[in-house]
Amino acid sequence: MNKTAYLLGLSGLIPFVGLTALMYQPWAITFFLSYSAVILSFLGGIHWGVALRDEQWSNSWRLCLCMLPSLLGWLALLLPQQAALMLLLAAYALWWAYDYSQLKIKEYRQLRRCLSLVVMVCHGSWLFFGL
Repeated sequence: MNKTAYLLGLSGLIPFVGLTALMYQPWAITFFLSYSAVILSFLGGIHWGVALRDEQWSNSWRLCLCMLPSLLGWLALLLPQQAALMLLLAAYALWWAYDYSQLKIKEYRQLRRCLSLVVMVCHGSWLFFGL
């Protein structure tokens, strides 16, 4: 896997971990939820790009499914904080499973496993310790 992509993926954890560490600051949950929704939307964009590049992936069902993370992220921003955290946590877990079933690149799977686990632990920490 491209070293830059790997480093950027890991760097993307900084706001998740940093804001989780600051969870007792009153503003941190707003920042955390908005960042989480944006990153979830990005994950759908990965599949959108693959679908546009790869003819065998380019069908209406896949393109519509690629919009699901963006819609769930947006919906989460409209919900009360606890419901938003639960929705985002579930969305990350489900999209990770979908990613794993669809994208067979070993390095990408390893990176996504690491990133997803950290992101889900951060969401769980907010649910159990932050609200």
